[in-house]
Amino acid sequence: MEVKDNIILISDRLFRRFGIRGVTIDDICSEGGISKKTVYLYFKDKHSVAKSSIDFYHNNLFSQIKEIVDDSSNSIESLIMISRKFRETLYDTTPLFIHDLKKYHPDLYEMTQDYKEKLFNKTLQNILSTGKVEGYIRKEINEEIITRLRIEMIESGFNQDIFPLKKFDFREIQNVSFDLFIRGIVTKEGLLMYDTIIKKMK
Repeated sequence: MEVKDNIILISDRLFRRFGIRGVTIDDICSEGGISKKTVYLYFKDKHSVAKSSIDFYHNNLFSQIKEIVDDSSNSIESLIMISRKFRETLYDTTPLFIHDLKKYHPDLYEMTQDYKEKLFNKTLQNILSTGKVEGYIRKEINEEIITRLRIEMIESGFNQDIFPLKKFDFREIQNVSFDLFIRGIVTKEGLLMYDTIIKKMK
């Protein structure tokens, strides 16, 4: 792995675990066994490191989600597996990371929103359209509205004003959120498929 890529990988892991404010260049150097001079050879400051880490994260996530959709046998399985992949990433992501983006790095937060627009909106709308054809998703729902509502549901789980970190497990919040979401959009056939897949996964 190239030095620059290694710095990005280490930084992304640290930022998501401790928040951007909670990580220094010294922390990155210590974790990677590299010098500050090496970091500054590739990056202007911590902000530019964070920007590259966000690019890395979303590009990697895009590839994984595309693979999931390609390998899934139907729309319900796609939705379940994407949600499962998302929850896996949460084990390494603290709500402090989202909080720091919003409060201290609004340009980077806007960048994450743009990624979501390109990735989640388009992908989810396509899956919902496919699900309608399959008979698993209710035909009367508006794909764009449902997609935007789903993204808001996900993001609300990271809002510490609503779900304080000391009181709630944000992974459990996302589990409940996804289950409510699915049950609100599926047909009877879709619900049967959903329950069948979930039982097989347990």
